[in-house]
This record gives sequence, structure tokens and C-alpha cells, in this order.
Amino acid sequence: MTGSPDPLFYATRQELVQRVGGFFRNARHVVGRTCRVCRQPETETAGLCSRCLTHKSEFGARLADVALILTYVRGWSTTKRVDQSAHTMRAYKATPPAQKCAQDLAYMVAAASTIHEHCIPAVLGSRWESITFVPSAKTPGASHPVAELARTVRGVPRSGRFLLSLADNFHELPDRAVRADRFTVEDRYRDRVEGKHVLLVEDTWVTGSKAQSAAITLHDAGAAKVTILCVARWCRDDWTGHKEFLDSLDTPYDAYVCPVAAPNCPYDPGQ
Repeated sequence: MTGSPDPLFYATRQELVQRVGGFFRNARHVVGRTCRVCRQPETETAGLCSRCLTHKSEFGARLADVALILTYVRGWSTTKRVDQSAHTMRAYKATPPAQKCAQDLAYMVAAASTIHEHCIPAVLGSRWESITFVPSAKTPGASHPVAELARTVRGVPRSGRFLLSLADNFHELPDRAVRADRFTVEDRYRDRVEGKHVLLVEDTWVTGSKAQSAAITLHDAGAAKVTILCVARWCRDDWTGHKEFLDSLDTPYDAYVCPVAAPNCPYDPGQ
């Protein structure tokens, strides 16, 4: 690792290890082993899993330019009734929410966007200028817990924050399919999208259908770039290759691991 860690960053890193290191593991693209988009342990062609390859063949450049996924979740375990990683992702948006779980995820998002704020434009070509999140049919507005995660992202002015809306036919659309007509950008937010690098925040990636549908909506509305920042990649022990892969990860979640894999990240211990 190069450079001298900022004491504040180091304190943040240590606190996160104590809070989530026991059950979260960094999601990274491993050439030949994990999908370069969704990070699941499956690759087919060009480093993509079969699902992401299908999305790319159908929608091409209308999909997100890049997806940044922070951690893995074991959604179903053969050895535990409920894995703590899955409990955290569910409990943060329960009614009422589990405060520690919500705080843990918020700290992870804040740390990733703060510690690596200089890596982001170095790799992606520009800083985020606007930010939104993937809305939910159950809680479509700014009261959804994922909106709070978006609020913790550093470096985006308040004037760059906006809401995506559900399309009128949202409830008639298949749940696990990428669609260009699932979401809409209201006219009042067009200036926050057109020509902008938009950050799209999501909490969990299962198939990526909703996040990629939202990315298509943003590109079609004129966004210059769309980056998905997703907290967790959902995995299950009974999905092919997932148990063996997750069992092989024994390093606690580390906020220093660069989510954009910048080659000169001064903090990433893998550099």
C-alpha cells in the first residue's frame, strides 16, 4: 500500500471492522471467477455471468456504466438458521428498522464514498454530479430506507439530489426482468440528469433487474454516465458455486478495499 493513511480514515476503517467485519466480506471482481458487473461467482463470456451477459446483449450501453458493490450477503445458509449478513439487510428496512443495522450500512456507504473520493473520478473519468436511488413499490418516495443510504454519500450537492418515479404500469411488469419502462424521470428533474454523471444507490443486488432498469431510464433521459452503488450482492448456499465461494472468503470487510479498483488507490491493502 502506498501513501500515509489519514488518521480519520483509519479510525473509520477500524470501527467498521468491529461493527461488520464478522459477517460481511468485500465484493471484488476476481478475473475468471466472479462477474465483473454483479460480482457473483459465475463467469461466461467477457467476464460476465449469464444474467449480466443477457442484459448486455439486449440493452448494451443503456445499462449502467459501472456497478460498485461493497459486500456479499449469504441470503440462505446450510449451517445457520439466518446468517447475520442477511439479517442486517432485512432488519435495516423493517418496521420499525433496526437502528444498528441501518447505521452499519450507512457507515459503509459513507466510508466508501469518502475514503475513495479521489479514486472515483480517476477511474470513472468524472465525479458524481447527481444522485438518486432505486425506488420501491412499497415505499416509492424519499422515506424508503435506501434514501437514507443515498444521503450519506459524500461529494454530491443538495441541488443534485432527485427522485425517480415508478411508471404507471410498474405493477404490471415482470419483477425479475430489466425493462426500459419501469421508471421515469419527472420533467422537474431533467436538468439534474441531462449531461450529468448520476449515482444510483441500491441496497441489494439479486438479479440487478431494478437497478439496471433505473440505469436505462437515466441514460434514456440524457445522463452522460450512470454508476450504480449497491451495498450488497445477495448470494445463497444453494446457488451454483456460491457456498464454496463464500466459504473461501475469510477476510473481514475492509473500507480500504477500493470499490472502483483504482490502480493507484493509496488505501487499498491489495495494492
